[in-house]
Amino acid sequence: MDSMKQVKFNGSGDEYFKIWIVNVLLSIVTFGIYYPWAKVRTRRYFYANTEYAGRFFDYHATGKQLFLGYLIGVVILIVIQVISFIVPAASIILPIVLFAVIPWIVWRSLQFNMRMTSFSNVRFGFIGQLKTAYFVYMLLPILGYLAVIGLIVIGFGSMTGFSGISGSTDFSPIGVLVFILASIFALVLSVYMAGLFIKKSTEYQIGHTKFGQGRFLIDVDTKTFAKIALKTGLIAMATVGVFVLIFGLIFGSVVAGSIDDPENVLAMFGFIFGFMIAYFGFIAASLFIAAYSYSRQRQYIFANTTLDERIHFKSTVAAKSYFVVLITNMLLVLFSAGLATPWAKVRVAQYLADNTWIDADDMDINQYLTNKQNEQSAIGEEIGDVLDIDINIAI
Repeated sequence: MDSMKQVKFNGSGDEYFKIWIVNVLLSIVTFGIYYPWAKVRTRRYFYANTEYAGRFFDYHATGKQLFLGYLIGVVILIVIQVISFIVPAASIILPIVLFAVIPWIVWRSLQFNMRMTSFSNVRFGFIGQLKTAYFVYMLLPILGYLAVIGLIVIGFGSMTGFSGISGSTDFSPIGVLVFILASIFALVLSVYMAGLFIKKSTEYQIGHTKFGQGRFLIDVDTKTFAKIALKTGLIAMATVGVFVLIFGLIFGSVVAGSIDDPENVLAMFGFIFGFMIAYFGFIAASLFIAAYSYSRQRQYIFANTTLDERIHFKSTVAAKSYFVVLITNMLLVLFSAGLATPWAKVRVAQYLADNTWIDADDMDINQYLTNKQNEQSAIGEEIGDVLDIDINIAI
């Protein structure tokens, strides 16, 4: 699309470092109480430096608004620790209770964060319902989990059941066949349910988001997300296999006694070097897996999302280039003892902005935004204090 324009991020690591270091020091001095205000300052900086067509984003929440949700979260954590210490058996029940609250947290967080975000003085909004959040974030995962576990139980039960019928301790061919088929179906179902969950979650978050009086529309399918989940899983399994082999070789050298001899300094050095390579290699592989999954999902979601059926989006985030940003950021933060964190965050923001494109379908984007501003002014929507319990929405 010739009319596509690139989103830009104009911030710098030097500028953000001044905000970041003050946030860190004040959070330490206040024993974490300053954290909500630090979060607001950070978001305002990144939003205000994100530009499209000469217009900018803004974040309108205050530290006071976020502090209430933060305080509730801290109190809940303290109560959980105290109850678990007094009644150890409750440590099993409490996670279930927290799981039941997650949909509400997602729903309220989306409401708050969308209403506190604006672009060119036009507010975003979220109109998703709480019951839908419970279906997507609680009922769907539970049904998927029970279905997969059910197939696995059937497989094991059939295998042991058939051998029991025959009166032999050996597994019967029929039982083994049923077990293999049940395992395959469980694997296929797991991939499908992962794709279905991502689809429903994406539709819930984006499909119920407004820009002024405009609506975001999204048209995605389970099959594509399932393919991404499958490829991600295969990459992860291949990675695990490689590192299991590496750790096996290292462990084998220990068992063989090649490094037990104090005089064998070279063997000891090789063991330590091999272990470090395997450890950091595993971290690097994990970052690549995350980059692959994120980039593929982002490309697909953006390509199938529109605003008012006229404005289109495109993501050019690629797994390899995003991985390079993540791995170099990790090294920067590691070798700077954390002081390079501001530059790392800015690099990610710049990369994502540079790879985000918006197409206004050859219409006058300035006139469109002006109309949105006029619509909002005419309606005069009140922006009230909404409880903030924040989660990350990676799109």
